[in-house]
Amino acid sequence: MIFFLFFFIYHNSIKAQELENCEINNWVPSIIKAWDNANTIKNINCYRDLVQNMDHARELRNSLIAEFDKKFPRAGYKVVGLDPVNAALPGVDRPMVGVMYVSMFLPNNTSMPINSAEILITEPDFIFSISDEAINDAKTLDEAINYIDRIYAFIETLAPTFINSPPNPYLMQASNLMAHWGVIGESIAVEPTKEFLESLETMTVTFQDNHGNILAKQPGSYLGENPLNGVLVVIDELKRNGERLMPGDLVSSGSYMPPILVTEPIAYKTIYEGIGGETISVSTSFYNKQ
Repeated sequence: MIFFLFFFIYHNSIKAQELENCEINNWVPSIIKAWDNANTIKNINCYRDLVQNMDHARELRNSLIAEFDKKFPRAGYKVVGLDPVNAALPGVDRPMVGVMYVSMFLPNNTSMPINSAEILITEPDFIFSISDEAINDAKTLDEAINYIDRIYAFIETLAPTFINSPPNPYLMQASNLMAHWGVIGESIAVEPTKEFLESLETMTVTFQDNHGNILAKQPGSYLGENPLNGVLVVIDELKRNGERLMPGDLVSSGSYMPPILVTEPIAYKTIYEGIGGETISVSTSFYNKQ
């Protein structure tokens, strides 16, 4: 009876502490701490009840970004929701946008220890480099392509700050889309022509591992009919906050497949065939640290 009473008091004190720490004002510091430690917050289900719409999620994202801005210089932006999987999540009213920072980008062929984070997931993405601030006035893809100078092969590696099961777009947006690391690979110069623009739709993106398994094979149009639409999404989102894209900014338009959990040593490669008649790729790998 004494043991049961002790357990009951202990269990309820822990639950009470979790509920206390789950106040919405604790969201930003909790995510920052989890990001710094590359681990997950443990009381995420409580926050599921507190963040119930995308407007609130974007407010929390903006508060989180303000804190990240104090830690690192911005490098660019990422979009989630041009892909059909995330676009179909209940509550998504428009593609989600997060900020990426200089510290997040790693060179081609980077190899990471699997224990770099509590959870590691990876996915094949796609990056545009902005060449001119005039892009902020672009309303169409034909206009926007004039202000893009290069396209980069990109594999994003995320260290989730919470366990996103089942997927919750409100918390995804509120967490800055879990941006953490990414490997930048080969690039190609952009030609501001109709043919080049169309090649972004007709190119083939293949994601494969070092065992010969093809994990994804999609046309460029998988992302919002044309991945350049991701840049227009970011322009719109920044305008809502009184901000603008600047020369040198990078924009990731999203992933060509749902993320893959990394649990064992493995290597991945993303190949983009047919961009302006060329092929570019990016590679990364993961290993067990001794």
